[in-house]
Amino acid sequence: MEQLKGGPKEPLMMSGPKFGEKSGQSSGSDSWMGRNRSNIILSIIGILIIAGGIYLYSNYQKSNQPGNAEQQTTQQQNNQGAVKPEQVNIGSQTNQPATTLSATDKAEVINYENAEFTVKANKGAGVTHLARAAAKEYLEAHPELKKNVTPEHKIYIEDYLKRKTGSFALTVGQQLTFDDNLIKEAIDNSQKLNQAQLQNLHKYVLLVPSLSG
Repeated sequence: MEQLKGGPKEPLMMSGPKFGEKSGQSSGSDSWMGRNRSNIILSIIGILIIAGGIYLYSNYQKSNQPGNAEQQTTQQQNNQGAVKPEQVNIGSQTNQPATTLSATDKAEVINYENAEFTVKANKGAGVTHLARAAAKEYLEAHPELKKNVTPEHKIYIEDYLKRKTGSFALTVGQQLTFDDNLIKEAIDNSQKLNQAQLQNLHKYVLLVPSLSG
């Protein structure tokens, strides 16, 4: 009864949730990110550098495989042997690309029958190499003609034979024939070159040392 007489007591006030404040866990996470941000960035950069290094090394390994190396070597040899002399046209004196440099082992004469030279292509040979071998054999058999043929004439002769035969790729072991009459025709035409035309061919002689023999 005494409690009732004292009148109503004030209601208890309970604090509700405070939505505007961050939790301690979230605040701690942000603080850790702030302290370690530079380390994280450096780690990402390091990973990218390592990945780039692996990629470059992988490409380097592929480019240096035995098959690729052999192909690159063959291509370099072909490029070193390439010559672009100018074709001499007796009538109009028009110049066009004509011949290529050869090594003596790129073609070999394997037969002479019915006034025709049969020449076999070795590795890296083109039509010009085979024409050169046939012309050389013909001149060896005709010293009376050879004495009047200079290296500049030989450039013209082999180019003439190539143009008459055609320009196409050869496979190892492929054979071409060159007729005596065609070779003689090339020699005769070479003797009609004037001094200016011969001088124009001289720069290609320097690229084919075997023609001086």
